[in-house]
Amino acid sequence: GEEQNDRYLQEAVTYYKKAAEVIEEPKLRKLSYEYLLASYGQDKLNDPSQAEPIVKKMIELEPDDPANYFALAKIYEDAGNYEEAEATLLKARDVQPRDSSVYLQLAAYYNRQGQFDRTIEALEQRASIEPDNPEAYYTIATFLWDKSFRDARLRDAEKRDYIQKGLAAVDKALEIKPDYLEAIVYKGLLLRLQA
Repeated sequence: GEEQNDRYLQEAVTYYKKAAEVIEEPKLRKLSYEYLLASYGQDKLNDPSQAEPIVKKMIELEPDDPANYFALAKIYEDAGNYEEAEATLLKARDVQPRDSSVYLQLAAYYNRQGQFDRTIEALEQRASIEPDNPEAYYTIATFLWDKSFRDARLRDAEKRDYIQKGLAAVDKALEIKPDYLEAIVYKGLLLRLQA
């Protein structure tokens, strides 16, 4: 909103574009694209139409980096293009099926879309690739508790089912790490809700 800063930002965009075109060193080229992408973000130029081709170029340069897919999915989701956002996250999963962050991103996306069963499914997929990570099971339990506690539309049978699944997940977390304080707290919350 300040005239001088806006001019500086436009000038920076010009140089970031030039750097991305001429720099040969991969790390610096990637950094140029990242700064260029940030320049088109909501807190700066707020132009997703300019950001999309940049992220696609970043995916071309590093097709195995799920972070680029996450950035593209966010652009689509912010624009209300939910089918493309989901498809992009699923591509990230296909590219990096053993990366837990992919499943966390999918779960967060489904949760924002109100698709709770798919949220839990993504979190369970994460737990299946990280069977020794207590936080993966703890996260499932927190989502199940939250849904059971806050969703007044749930029937009693659904609520009981979610609580049982939450208790099973938190027990698994405590089996892996018995002194996991956060899991102990959520076990207490789930037992209280069950009662």
